[in-house]
Parts: sequence; structure tokens; C-alpha cells
Amino acid sequence: MKILTITCENIEQMKLYTYGGADEVITALKGACFTSMHELTMAEIKELASCNPGRTAVLMNRLFGEEEKQKAEELLDEVLTFADAVFFADPALMYEAARLGRQSQMIYRPETLMTSTRDASWWMGQGLQSVQISPLLTEDEIKMIASSVPHTGLQTHGRLLMSVSKRRLLHAYAEVNGLADMAEKKELYLQEESREGRMPVYENAYGTLIYTDFIQQSFAYMKDFMNAGVKRFEIDANGLAEEQLQDTLKIYRDLLDGQEADSSIYLEKYSSLPFSTGYYGQKTVK
Repeated sequence: MKILTITCENIEQMKLYTYGGADEVITALKGACFTSMHELTMAEIKELASCNPGRTAVLMNRLFGEEEKQKAEELLDEVLTFADAVFFADPALMYEAARLGRQSQMIYRPETLMTSTRDASWWMGQGLQSVQISPLLTEDEIKMIASSVPHTGLQTHGRLLMSVSKRRLLHAYAEVNGLADMAEKKELYLQEESREGRMPVYENAYGTLIYTDFIQQSFAYMKDFMNAGVKRFEIDANGLAEEQLQDTLKIYRDLLDGQEADSSIYLEKYSSLPFSTGYYGQKTVK
């Protein structure tokens, strides 16, 4: 089974996305994420899951400190009672899920770090539902991992998370320059002096996140990725307009269902946006 999944911030979006062809929505749990998505409380996610006709996944992808062990375990224990999947990066969460016999609900998502067949095989050997391949790899590298390891996933659309720092970099910058606090402010960008692209940057209580200056699109690569064995295809909806997301879902839904889809019309319609196929065609520097 191939799964089309998309990030989601409220019940209204969930209804639109599932109607538009998504099999699953990904929600961000408040206090548990490295993300610039709007985070939901446990109660809000439970309510969303209760009326979701498809699958509900919960993002818990930040690293937890030793002093947070009990809190993290309690959050995970509750999430596992209703979620179809939990995206995690901290290995401690896997051990807690194993203690509960719930490894099959867990998806290992270390953002940029899942880059080898060996790593993916080891994690899937722990009984997980899936592992998420880094979208910053080349097409050949992605296909190599997917063809060797079953049940892999990949973010195929949206801004890619390039960097995570547990340091509060925007807070420090604002403090040094006498500026207002920039924490949890969207629409902030970094721009290198020698490049035109603007990289979205976001800070919450757990760190600073930097995203690509382009919006990933993978239309021409979907058939090859499916043939290689990728099972989960993710759209990051964060920062994208609703009309565009409806059009995006339709194309990926058609492609996953084996139908023809003319992405050229879509790319022309949204030509003002910085679409790119990212690193698929670039040679990795060893």
C-alpha cells in the first residue's frame, strides 16, 4: 500500500486534505517537535483523529533531555493509544514503544540523517512501521535505499528542513542587536550575500530551524521512486496556499494511482514560486 501524507494544522485542513486525496495527515504535538508548523495540544489532536476518516500521524521529532524522560514517555504512551503513526528522532522513544509492544506504530525520522541502506535496515529491523529517507539525497541514493529496505518514506513536496540547532540563534541575534524577540515568528528568512534565494528560519523553545530556499517538487520522479519501493510520500504544507495544496494533492494522488498527470500546467500556474527538484540530480560530495 502506498500512502500519500500531508502536514496538517487543524480539523478544517484535515477535511480538505482527506477529501483531496490524502491517506494520512501529520499533526505536530505541542512541546515535542522540531517544526515551524502550528503545534496542537494532545486534546486537539485526539479530537482531530476522532473525526478523521483516514490515518492520523503525530510528529514527535525533537530530541529530549535526560531530565525530560518521564514527560516524553508519558506523551508517547498517550499518543500511541490513538495515533496510526508517530514520527520520532530520539531513540529513547523507540525503546519506550518497544516496552509497550507498539514499535509497529513508530516511524524513524531523523530529518537529514537517514542516508544509508545500512542505517535504514537496522532501524526497520527493530519492528518499526517505516523509516524516512533524507530528501537531501540524490535520486540514485534514494532509490538504492528504497530498493533494499521495505516500507521507506520520503518527503517529495514542500520546503525541506536543512538544519536544526538546539541553540536559540534568533534570540541571540535579537539580543546582541537590541531587537524585539524573534521566537516563534514566521515569515523570517536568511539570505546569503552571494545568493538570491531566501531560506525560511524559525525558532521555538527547542531550537532554530532553517529550511531550503526552494520548494521541492518531485512530479517527474514519482514513477521511479514507486518502482524502487518507496511506500510513503509526504507533502509539507507549511507556508503553502490552500488552493495550491489542493492542486498539489490531485497531481500526487493521480500519480500514485497510476494515472497520467500533467504537472507542466501546475508549474506554470505557480511559476512565481521557487520550485526545484532539489538534490536529485546533484552529485553527492564524499
